[in-house]
Amino acid sequence: MNTLYVALGGAIGGTARYVIDTSILGLAGNPDFPLGMFIVNITGAFLVIGILGAYTSFSDFTLESLELFTHGEYGEVLLNLLTGPVGIMAVFLGVILTSGLQGIRDAG
Repeated sequence: MNTLYVALGGAIGGTARYVIDTSILGLAGNPDFPLGMFIVNITGAFLVIGILGAYTSFSDFTLESLELFTHGEYGEVLLNLLTGPVGIMAVFLGVILTSGLQGIRDAG
């Protein structure tokens, strides 16, 4: 039964994230900055409950970091916080690698 609740919460939270993100982008005239996702992440950080785990993974990330901190696990807090920049670097590396592979495929 828990799996059903998680699936339902994921559907609701993911849909809410999509609707809010695209609505804000539309209202703001599609700015270069991802304003919709920024607002979703900030609101999710303040409302870390229920369906918001699917609404934004940032809310889960924030809660987990806070729990580690309150338990005095400062090394783990630092490691958890490093997942952000490391994840961003991984995305850039993935884009660079796939762009290179696309170039090789196009040349062949």
